[in-house]
Amino acid sequence: MIYGIVSEKDDKTSLAYLKSKKVADVNIIHVSRLDVLSSRFVAGDIIYVISVDRFPSVSRFVAFAEAVLHAGVSLRILEQSYLEVGNGKHFRPAVAEHLNTLVCLERCCAQRLFSAFPFNVAGKDYAADCIADITVGILAKTYLSDGILHRGG
Repeated sequence: MIYGIVSEKDDKTSLAYLKSKKVADVNIIHVSRLDVLSSRFVAGDIIYVISVDRFPSVSRFVAFAEAVLHAGVSLRILEQSYLEVGNGKHFRPAVAEHLNTLVCLERCCAQRLFSAFPFNVAGKDYAADCIADITVGILAKTYLSDGILHRGG
């Protein structure tokens, strides 16, 4: 089967790309339902997504990529082909290290923020979402498909 992952950031152009990859309407899954998709796919399936910034956080992307690898599925990412996994491709050691760093950064920043300032539950959720959005944005920009790794400097 061929699946597509979409989020609120996707528009008609994104859907046209998924259609060009022969993704059926019923197989276009919203990113909030990744657990449903994880239970559905089997070895040999292909999953397309426009960008890693469609995932809610780097930790969610890493967890999903690990599930893809263990299931024998391919994850194809249009804008960050360097982050594609499956079908014999794994993250390079430097990329895996960078992903682990970003996952730790997400957790540490949120914990430090919560320990320094009093938040209600909604405030904690909002702050955690903002931090996750920033780190997934950093990941997307770092491995953008223009061929240049956008790292410090």
